[in-house]
Amino acid sequence: MINVIRHSSRLLFLFFIIAGTGMAQKLPAFASGYFVYPIDSTLGITGNYGELRANHFHAGIDFSTGNRQNLPVYAAAEGYVSRIKVSSTGYGRSVYITHPNGMVSVYAHLNAYIDIIQKKVKEQQLSKQNYEVEFFPKPGEIPLKARQVIGYSGNTGNSTGPHLHFEIRDAVTETPYNPLYFYSFYDSEKPRITALAFFDLQDTLMPKFLESVSVKRLKDKDSLVAERDSLVLSSNLLGLAFQGSDKMKANGSENNIHMIDWYLDGRLRYNHVFKAIDFKDHRYVNEFSVIKNKLRLQKCFLPQIYPPFLYDKPASKGRIILTDTNYHALRMVATDENGNQREVVMYVKASKLQYWKSDFIKNDCRVDCMEDFMYRKNDLTIYIPARTLYNSTNLILENTIATTGKLIILPTEANLNSTAIIGFKAPERYRNDLSHVIMQSNNMVFPPIVSGDSLFYSVKNFGWFTLGKDTVAPLIRCEVPKAKLTKQKKWNSISFTIQDALTGIDQYALYINDIWQLAEFDLKTNRLTYVFDDNSPKGNLNIKVMVADRCKNKAELVVSIKRD
Repeated sequence: MINVIRHSSRLLFLFFIIAGTGMAQKLPAFASGYFVYPIDSTLGITGNYGELRANHFHAGIDFSTGNRQNLPVYAAAEGYVSRIKVSSTGYGRSVYITHPNGMVSVYAHLNAYIDIIQKKVKEQQLSKQNYEVEFFPKPGEIPLKARQVIGYSGNTGNSTGPHLHFEIRDAVTETPYNPLYFYSFYDSEKPRITALAFFDLQDTLMPKFLESVSVKRLKDKDSLVAERDSLVLSSNLLGLAFQGSDKMKANGSENNIHMIDWYLDGRLRYNHVFKAIDFKDHRYVNEFSVIKNKLRLQKCFLPQIYPPFLYDKPASKGRIILTDTNYHALRMVATDENGNQREVVMYVKASKLQYWKSDFIKNDCRVDCMEDFMYRKNDLTIYIPARTLYNSTNLILENTIATTGKLIILPTEANLNSTAIIGFKAPERYRNDLSHVIMQSNNMVFPPIVSGDSLFYSVKNFGWFTLGKDTVAPLIRCEVPKAKLTKQKKWNSISFTIQDALTGIDQYALYINDIWQLAEFDLKTNRLTYVFDDNSPKGNLNIKVMVADRCKNKAELVVSIKRD
């Protein structure tokens, strides 16, 4: 069982954070004691709230299961099942429980449900003839008590290994809160900063990396010290960033640091706390962090648009503006959810003074990030909804779609919080087969939305785009060798590999003797599996698998077996 220890000082610390950042009214039951832990484990937390993931912040906490599956998962408090989802991606098999305190707890990557939930899941799957379902039981339809088993831990969906992903959300807004705000727990480990880095912010849209400084831990004093305690920088308009991590126990996983403050000459100038981030802001991780010199840096300065709950009104949006060429004291403090702290101090000065640089360079158009933007010229349409870009941005365009099938949108450094739409009249050579015309950018492939003789694409990046065609059907392969298909008589299950090289799998189905059957698809392994049970047909069976990709290319495979 997880070691739970109450800390009154920790509760005061959390109250200070929440009340001080305008979140008290958002967390009516933040104190420990209401929720119990959803799993029995002494292995700890392997991923904390706000951890930096590819294209999103981690919205909950990950409980280690020691690489095992099928550990009991418990309801964290009294409530009722309000949502059930089964998916080959994302959270895999998941359950959502609504509680009387206005919160919803979420349990993801489950391997199996308890019988009452599994029965309703199967009813939905058979009714919709789809393995992947999402539905919302009525309040009270599946009531639960605290610590009642709801399912068993697993590795379904986009999980990279067996574990339990757990969240606590606001029942109305669905904003996920830091679950550790609702628990008392033991944590004596202090966060550690391993590097500080500086950016030139003369051009606020494109911060220029200047240099980084390693930070060491002095074991005898358990404190941090910069390898160089003073630094002369070529700019007086600076952005500060850091690399660091935190553990809950000495041999635990390295997680993200919960809170960062930094002070300039003794005055607090910046603060961020991972307490609550709306899902609509999760792509902000691409703006918040950057990799420089093999360091995963977290920026402590803000763009024009940013998640409001992450920051507490930082002065000058976290920019360091030096008005002289003297040394100034810079102190960064890292704090975890339990109030453990470490800090590092260094001194910086500017070798010269400069002014903000105008970003009105030669461009084709300018996007005000606060307003909807529409560009129409030479049969090209670009639509960027308000608050998609984090900064107002000049765009440079090169449109040779009609002749070369290529489009360039710069700057590539601009991060998008949501999708932008690119549309144009299809080049003549593609007009007899519009549904298969894809757009590619780096490793991304975008299927088309066809409207008349025009093509539209939803994209989440700028850069180089090239038109192509996806006319290749998905691959289907039976994992049972052909020789065994006719000889094997006792069948527990049969699996097929299904995959697509470009746009990805969109639909799949398995039939036995032309009757649809429930089969499970695991996207991580590209495996579609049918499990035989007492209700499965016997005798000579024709098993047909049908698959379609996102460009509607279709494939079909039929294998024949005999089942006693």
